[in-house]
Amino acid sequence: MAWTDLPVNELRQFRSEITPAPDVRQFWSARLSEARSLATETTVGDVDSPLTRIRVQDIEFSGAEGHRIKGWVLTPIGVDGPLPCLVQYIGYGGGRSLHHEWTLWPSAGWATLIMDTRGQGWADTPDPGYAANPQELGFVTRGILDPLTSYYTRVFTDAARAVDVARALPFIDSARVAVGGGSQGGAITIAASALVPDVIGSLVGVPFWCDVERACTLVDTIPYKELANYLKARPYDLDAVRHTLSYLDGTVLAGMATAPALFEIGLMDDICPPSTCYAAFNAWAGPKEVREYPWSGHGGGDSHHTLLQLEWLNARQLSVS
Repeated sequence: MAWTDLPVNELRQFRSEITPAPDVRQFWSARLSEARSLATETTVGDVDSPLTRIRVQDIEFSGAEGHRIKGWVLTPIGVDGPLPCLVQYIGYGGGRSLHHEWTLWPSAGWATLIMDTRGQGWADTPDPGYAANPQELGFVTRGILDPLTSYYTRVFTDAARAVDVARALPFIDSARVAVGGGSQGGAITIAASALVPDVIGSLVGVPFWCDVERACTLVDTIPYKELANYLKARPYDLDAVRHTLSYLDGTVLAGMATAPALFEIGLMDDICPPSTCYAAFNAWAGPKEVREYPWSGHGGGDSHHTLLQLEWLNARQLSVS
């Protein structure tokens, strides 16, 4: 699509008008403390795989409310540990899917933990107490009227716990754990970086769930269309939605994130509007860099940016003593 958002010079300065809830830090501290207190033993087991240079393990750990979350752990064979690790989060409607899809980072000498996104279509993890089985779409408005019941409160807590779990694995260097993902995975990366701020780097790709109310007025695409449709039917719920977003919006959480970050923004993005991505970038509290792709939509920089991510994160992990 053509550029339909702000002129580029205005994009680079754009900030959200969302006001964080006064107790936002206490809210998230309580969610993470609860999850850690309810955690049971992490299980890790080898998986038979045709991959001959990468070890594949099935992992299950405790996330929000003590719920069991699945994932994959992939590590390069024949590389001395402890290894640096990238915890990866997944785009909307996805899940951990099949293990052979996640070979890039192990091929570059990294361990990677891929977190299943509870309840989503390619996931193996349900959303216990809220939905009995994974489903197709419809997550944006689940529990949206209260930050305690919002779907993304649980997902973001899962993401922070995934970092805890990665650091505890004996073959991973706990001082060299990074986080990353694109779209919904970018939103989850922002949240994980806010809740566990001492990761060595955050790869934030074309992030969803940033300046959410603005995004719903700019694009007519899923996922934001789900919330627009909800508010069309229930306009009287807008104040409650805004209250929830004062805790969960990516621009709020970016203001709590202090890790070094590399952002990716497509200036023709009709799913996550560039101004909303820039709102998160400009709110980010730690060191940050951004690469904008003027001719790209929601794919951002695609393979060009992936190469940059590898180089950027390699440099970061090598600087950790």
